[in-house]
Amino acid sequence: MKRKVRPFYIPPSLVTRQVASILAFRLATRWKGLPFWTNNLPKLFRVAAGAVGIGCFGFPIHPVYEVTPRCNLRCKHCHVRADENVYGELNTADAKRVIKSLAEVPEFRMLVFTGGEPLVRGDIYDLLLYAKGLGFSTVIATNGTLIDKEAARSLKESGTMGIAASVDCVDPQKHDSFRGLGGAFEKTIHGIENARQEGLYIQINITISRYNLHDLEEMLLLADRLEAQVVLLYQLVPVGRGEEIENAALKPEEFAQVIEQTHRVQEKIRPVVVPVALPEYFAYLSKNELSPRIASLFFKGCIAGRGMYYVKSNGDVWPCAFVPIKAGNLLESSALDIWRNGQVFVRLRGRRNLKKPCGDCLHREVCGGCRGRAYAYANDLFASDPGCPFVEQKSRGRA
Repeated sequence: MKRKVRPFYIPPSLVTRQVASILAFRLATRWKGLPFWTNNLPKLFRVAAGAVGIGCFGFPIHPVYEVTPRCNLRCKHCHVRADENVYGELNTADAKRVIKSLAEVPEFRMLVFTGGEPLVRGDIYDLLLYAKGLGFSTVIATNGTLIDKEAARSLKESGTMGIAASVDCVDPQKHDSFRGLGGAFEKTIHGIENARQEGLYIQINITISRYNLHDLEEMLLLADRLEAQVVLLYQLVPVGRGEEIENAALKPEEFAQVIEQTHRVQEKIRPVVVPVALPEYFAYLSKNELSPRIASLFFKGCIAGRGMYYVKSNGDVWPCAFVPIKAGNLLESSALDIWRNGQVFVRLRGRRNLKKPCGDCLHREVCGGCRGRAYAYANDLFASDPGCPFVEQKSRGRA
């Protein structure tokens, strides 16, 4: 199979930009984990392949492929509504068509496989090997419960660079309740350990809500003990099954608490913590540590349509996992055409399209507000982020 994806080191300026971005992050957060990262640089460069900065969902630019809507858990917040058969699942041949189409976008260097739970697909290792053959670096987003020693070894043998495993509480019983399966916490921790022993990159995904806000620091410290390189700190967005627990979503003043606590804890732990659906964190960093102009070179805030390319299990393309707006389908259109010309993608790249106060904010380029939250609450992709903790409540039109 002929390689289609460019190596992470071409052009060399891309690697330089990755290094500059993490140094800017270090300056803005007083992060002390650089020596830990330095020991894992070859792996991290491949995982961050295509990165042009730091932003929501970790970094732009990369595609995410939801290979299945099936799952062995029943999480309260699942944006996919896993196991409810909302979207179909492509067969192996069509899934490979999707991956091949993604490989034709020059900006795409790494590919995340997600679900549902990707490991419930019988052909998942075949798909991972196929992506590797095209030149992709791959990471699998998983609940971790199915990663026994054999699965961890199979992931390594299929060329997978790492896992992004979900841990939502430090209390096992609370985690299991949130995830809908007794014993899930213990299985996830064992799964992470099995992956780590195979030398895989470890990322921890945490969804923050009113269920676990009080445990935020303890969860970040747990991620440090698990030797994670990165933590994606998701904010609960009321989409999918999350609509049913909308009252658990944080308010602006609680988002401010998340921002300040994350910034404080970051100085004490090794993994890089990146909030998801809270691009205001980057506004906070640029307001307190870097000028907005300098920060905009490295911090990208919301990357919906600007760096995120989310492929549903039936081949539909969304600009973000939390923005259910179809821009096309990869069995009908090329990934490159949608990326370059899809109207929702084109419009999201122009932050001047945002409505006030996001549209005229000093930190517009490093933040941009959460487009998923704007769409969920206002049914308007370009509305101001109703969760922004830096805007007066009366300006949001919310009580």
